[in-house]
Amino acid sequence: MVGAGEACIRPEFIVPKVSGTESSSSDRKSLPKGLKGEGVKNGGGRGNGKEGENGKVDGDGQAVEDGGKPDEVAGKQEQSEKRKKGGQNKKRRAYRQPLSEMICQFVIRETECPLKERCKKSHDRGKFVACKGPDLGSECVNFQLYGRCSYGMACRFGAGHLDSDLRNVVDEEKYEKMKVYEVQKTLLKDLQQHLRSKRVWFGKTLDVFEKCGSVESQNELKQHLEKYRGSKRTKTTARCHSKNNENLNSEVLDVGGPNDNITGCAAVKKDHSSNHAITDKKTDKLSCREVFEEIKNDYYCLQSRPIKKTIDLRGKTFLSPLTTVGNLPFRRICKDFGVDVTCGEMALCDELLQGQISEWALLKRHHSEELFGVQICGNQAFKTAKVCELISSECDVDFIDLNVGCPIDMIFNKGAGSALMDRAAKLESILTGMVASSEVPISVKMRMGTCESRLSAVNLCGRLKKTGISHMVVHGRTRQQRYTKLADWGYISRCREAANPVTLFGNGDILSFEDYNEKLPFADGIMIGRGALIKPWIFKEIKEQRHWDISSTERMDVLKKFTSYGLEHWGSDTTGVEKTRRFLLEWMSFLYRYIPVGVLEVLPQRINERPPWYHGRDETETLMCSANAADWVKLSEMLLGKVPDTFNFTPKHVANSYS
Repeated sequence: MVGAGEACIRPEFIVPKVSGTESSSSDRKSLPKGLKGEGVKNGGGRGNGKEGENGKVDGDGQAVEDGGKPDEVAGKQEQSEKRKKGGQNKKRRAYRQPLSEMICQFVIRETECPLKERCKKSHDRGKFVACKGPDLGSECVNFQLYGRCSYGMACRFGAGHLDSDLRNVVDEEKYEKMKVYEVQKTLLKDLQQHLRSKRVWFGKTLDVFEKCGSVESQNELKQHLEKYRGSKRTKTTARCHSKNNENLNSEVLDVGGPNDNITGCAAVKKDHSSNHAITDKKTDKLSCREVFEEIKNDYYCLQSRPIKKTIDLRGKTFLSPLTTVGNLPFRRICKDFGVDVTCGEMALCDELLQGQISEWALLKRHHSEELFGVQICGNQAFKTAKVCELISSECDVDFIDLNVGCPIDMIFNKGAGSALMDRAAKLESILTGMVASSEVPISVKMRMGTCESRLSAVNLCGRLKKTGISHMVVHGRTRQQRYTKLADWGYISRCREAANPVTLFGNGDILSFEDYNEKLPFADGIMIGRGALIKPWIFKEIKEQRHWDISSTERMDVLKKFTSYGLEHWGSDTTGVEKTRRFLLEWMSFLYRYIPVGVLEVLPQRINERPPWYHGRDETETLMCSANAADWVKLSEMLLGKVPDTFNFTPKHVANSYS
């Protein structure tokens, strides 16, 4: 008999469960030939089906004892254990290759390293080759695609593009033809330097906020003037000092050295006295346009698009922005399966304005992503507006989304993410500023509210549609719920009515085309997140309106494709290989939850259901449904070779609803 929250598995695939958490030797003997030692517990319960110590499960996913409700002590212990299982593994340590084992890029390019002895990477080609380890294959994905691999002798697939002297071979004709398809950097060096020195002119944002009488715009204009004039005074003073030194060294001391010095001081005074020359006499406020005319030669000026973009997403399949696991290679996998709209991982506004490379990397777009947006997170109207102007000017995106649903404490405690749902007026001003400063459409993604007692999404949808945003997304849970319990699509339907005529997408608990069809009447479209992580071919099933009984061989081909995309994106050297492995394993912490169609007795699989102990139809399929991270590492070794001796992996996400 199947319990509440349990998936119906065909009897021939079920492994009898014994006491304890691991299968016994008797369990392994009962497995089909070729699958011994591979019996696994496909861990935990989803939402409405979390198993208690005595095997009973209540409707809300809370374990209960046979005699009724647990006593107070047991309840506290259970809550404590639940808190430990939920959220993120914050103390995990990712594998990092020591710098001494990495070859310097200047050695690969055969140029002189500017750091010389101070460089911490290896400059000894022979020593590096000796400790690099054997190649993982003879075909480099970068060389095959573009005719050139920028990692040279550091490439772990270098046999295909290195000569006998370990010099890099380049197919010039192929590279010239294919280099236009390479994923371009989103942050150029020149822009990064100007961002770090705060010498970027956000003209559109300053103009918008100046008209509103904003204090932030006036403060920024003053800072720009002080910085510009301060650097001018420094240069002028430096020139005066150099002249004075020359005069002091001359035999005749009254050649005009003091006069030169006075002239220099007068120049500084004159420059200082002109501070108020560009202020409005009536209001004593700095003029945006006139400040720009003075400092423009020393600043990076953002260029505006000639025409503002517009998009229509109705009826399109939409991949949710997913932190860590929603990387570019994963989005390419989803594109291969037919998703229409993709969105990058959440990027923080402060880090983008500081020119952090790791944050700007989240904005990269592959040429196959026909409709692509980025998601930002911030809590100040002036900063989010600046980021929108910056992204729409410098990046190739179709829309910018504001995250108003992130439940993570670090974000929430700063007043960003889902914390903005309790501050409607502030959220309204943020979105108004973003729309005014951006050349691409603006959207917002939110939850129902921060908790059950403060459901604010319906009210917000009614207010935010007046800001000029392109579309909204509502996830049918509160911040407090995280991913426990089922999404409330009835509430999403109310949000749709309040948001009309703005397009509203619903989000939550879609794992099959039947779920999609059932929930589509509640919204103008559906965004899919965890369902795509568990089975990215869900988009193919939705388009073809059928269940796909994908084999283990076909699933392995998907993983191979991901590793190829990863090596192309993160690099084919040791660092790139291990980064690809890490993100592959992060994805597998969701992917193993998929139950094959041929194993299920009742279709479709529901996202809140957990399977009992079962084995697959072959050894690889059994390995793929394992909840043990060690088995995921085995799969990664089939694709990327043996892991380093010091390698360890702990998944980032510990799902509340799937232990």
